Amino acid sequence: MSTNDRVRESYDRVPYASGSQHHTHPDHLAALAMLHGLEPAPPASCRVLELGCADGGNIIPMAVELPASRFTGIDLSPRQIDDGMNEIRELGLSNIELRTLSILDVDASLGTFDYILCHGVFSWVTREVQEKILAICRENLAPNGIAYVSYNTYPGWHMRRMMREMLLYHTRGVDEPEQQTARAFELVEFLSDSVGDSKDPHSEFIRGAREHFEEYRHRPSYLLHEYFEETNAPLYFHEMVSRAAEHRLRYVCEAEAHESEVDNLAPAVANRLRTLAADPIEAEQYLDFVVNRTFRRTLLCHDDVTPDRTMRPATMRRLFAATGAAPLGDQPDLRDGVSESFRTERGKTFSSSHSVTKAALVSLASIAPRAASFDDLLADVRRRLGTTADDDSVLADLLHALFWNGVVTLHAMPPACTNVVSSHPRASSFARRQAAKGLLVTNQHHRVLEVDDPFARFLLLQLDGTRDRGALLRLLDREVSAGRLDLRAGEKSITDTRRIPAVLEAVLTHHLKRMAQMALLVE
Repeated sequence: MSTNDRVRESYDRVPYASGSQHHTHPDHLAALAMLHGLEPAPPASCRVLELGCADGGNIIPMAVELPASRFTGIDLSPRQIDDGMNEIRELGLSNIELRTLSILDVDASLGTFDYILCHGVFSWVTREVQEKILAICRENLAPNGIAYVSYNTYPGWHMRRMMREMLLYHTRGVDEPEQQTARAFELVEFLSDSVGDSKDPHSEFIRGAREHFEEYRHRPSYLLHEYFEETNAPLYFHEMVSRAAEHRLRYVCEAEAHESEVDNLAPAVANRLRTLAADPIEAEQYLDFVVNRTFRRTLLCHDDVTPDRTMRPATMRRLFAATGAAPLGDQPDLRDGVSESFRTERGKTFSSSHSVTKAALVSLASIAPRAASFDDLLADVRRRLGTTADDDSVLADLLHALFWNGVVTLHAMPPACTNVVSSHPRASSFARRQAAKGLLVTNQHHRVLEVDDPFARFLLLQLDGTRDRGALLRLLDREVSAGRLDLRAGEKSITDTRRIPAVLEAVLTHHLKRMAQMALLVE
């Protein structure tokens, strides 16, 4: 049996649970390209190819959101392509096609694309297929196109390789996927228990491995393909850049931009790293050594295009800004020199005494999860500060810095969400379909959320824009009365019929507000 046949059989037997990867969204890739002085295709009308698309879980929600764009996905697994095409037909989409096709068989007849995506494939295929992926990124990429390739990388994967080899030994002779998964957890749990509370590096690694496995306990297919595939070939970043250059491709940046920002390191470390690195590629490689990176999401372009990260006010004015950061205080003092604290969505706290910084973050937080155009944000900052100063360049510099620090996100087009609960609230058709099937749903920022509250999931299914609050309350009351939803206060069910209406009102208000905050509602 050929390697291709073995890979096909592996993914037909255990389909990979694909889902939205927000780093691959054309909006995100376009914004990054623009920040590097490039002129990418507009996300609203572009052509996208995904290599190794599985059942289309990543590009199908893109196709729902961007009806004027065209999407093509290829995968070696007929089973997964069939599953994806069934979903596409049920959604009534005409702007997306999934094809059973080997990456090795892609040629010019497939066409050219503005964005080529290859997530979770490169490290798990042979060198021949890896070279073909890079060739496709050259030959099928439009002149101003952007290619995204993710891959496992060293030095961090040296330790994960050790775990992979231990798991392969422990599961030798076991062919049944469920048994492989069970035995993998068995070994990881045993090793974790055996090291106890020891603080040596090996013990810390083993405990981290157990946490990593626990994170994917509900997605065993990920662990099977991550650790048990026949091929798993990490490489160093500088090797990836060199191999891309052989295909006349140039490095642009990482899709998770703030993770590659040297200035985000401790000042002493950042300064020392700069003395070690002769150029940006070396700086990236040394940064991997510092943070022990295990995974990269690399953006590439044609080598006749030269990326330049110089901040251009004209570019910043074309982008939209959003933030998950929020002020810690209810009434932040926006005057210059007065320090105010903010917390990012990752839980990191920082402070600023700069008036424009504070006003911009307060303004963006007030409309989250929506994004603001540069002009709208500038007008609101001026209103909050009571000034008409000509500070366009100040705001442009500020947004540029906050983006590279991971505090704000920048968009080529605003996410199609609302922060207001309307009289007839509506969620996207795709999110409603996902809620009917399980706990994971894709929001309007193309991020996957877990909706594990039964009331929230039931409500999400009803938000097609035809029901007002009264209708939603009646549906909730029906479900509670029938015993299909359990209305509780702490550990006890609420059975007093006099309390139920008020509690349901509160439940409805809470969940609709949370859905708006989570970018699940659309206008």
